[in-house]
Amino acid sequence: MKTLGQNIATFRKEKNITQEALAEICGVSPQAVSKWENDASCPDITLLKTLARTFGVSVDELLDDGEGPVTKLVANKDMSSKFLRIRVNSGDGDKVSVNLPLALIELLLTNEGIMSGMSFGDSTDVLKKIDFKQIYEMVSLGVMGKLVEISTEDGDVVEIYVE
Repeated sequence: MKTLGQNIATFRKEKNITQEALAEICGVSPQAVSKWENDASCPDITLLKTLARTFGVSVDELLDDGEGPVTKLVANKDMSSKFLRIRVNSGDGDKVSVNLPLALIELLLTNEGIMSGMSFGDSTDVLKKIDFKQIYEMVSLGVMGKLVEISTEDGDVVEIYVE
């Protein structure tokens, strides 16, 4: 697992910025930057934008621990090659995986009532509450990655990704 300090050190070195120069940009001491990079402390939250802009990355990338997809906005909004992936692990041990091309979801949404009649089995009622129209609208705006993670009292876990 990557840490914020490791990310700061990596991005700083990639940009050929010294700890002293980064300290000056952020208005802190070089010792503070060293502590960040050694995970002895973290930068103040108000400095995250400054650090991200300095390194030319998003705040999400700066904070990315490498543990999984990060929801982000992408410039390429071409829906034809994207998939909505739904993963359900029920508390009873059932596993459901659904991979739907977004083009199919768009088609189903244009035909009123079809999406409401879709069934994914009876392993969980959570899927019945998914607003596919809202998800589609988010993706059309460029949102990618993990969109939803739900854990129920029954031990069901639902994750929705767009890739």
